[in-house]
Amino acid sequence: MRKNLLVLIGLLIITSYGFAQEFDCPGHGGREGKHQPGHMMKLEMLDLSPEQREEIETSRYEVKKKAIPLRAEIQLKHLDMQKEMQADNPNRSKLMNLTKQISDLQLKIKQLMLDQKLKIHSILTPEQKEQMKRSMHKTIEKKIIKKIH
Repeated sequence: MRKNLLVLIGLLIITSYGFAQEFDCPGHGGREGKHQPGHMMKLEMLDLSPEQREEIETSRYEVKKKAIPLRAEIQLKHLDMQKEMQADNPNRSKLMNLTKQISDLQLKIKQLMLDQKLKIHSILTPEQKEQMKRSMHKTIEKKIIKKIH
């Protein structure tokens, strides 16, 4: 029983840590962040006005700034979990509580990212939104074609 609990908690730690790492670049989570140049090109294709560019950059800056303490807190919670796991008798309740706290922090980061996407969407003109939508459809089509072949 104890061995199963330790394995489960270990998996939770690994999964939570990996999930937290996705958000190293808020607004463009880890995996998404690797595709950020493509995302930026989509925005560049939209012929943004200087005011739109400034608003988007300000929004990105604010999201990054807000995410830094959240990511730091996630890392601290992971350290607490590791320390607790090294105890002779790890406290299940404490570990579950830390796991929930980490999930809550990760949710806050996801919400920041969503708010940023909504903010960018609100900055775009209807024509730019339509152009972005067409570009996204093309990207999805390319991914589907790659999976088929």
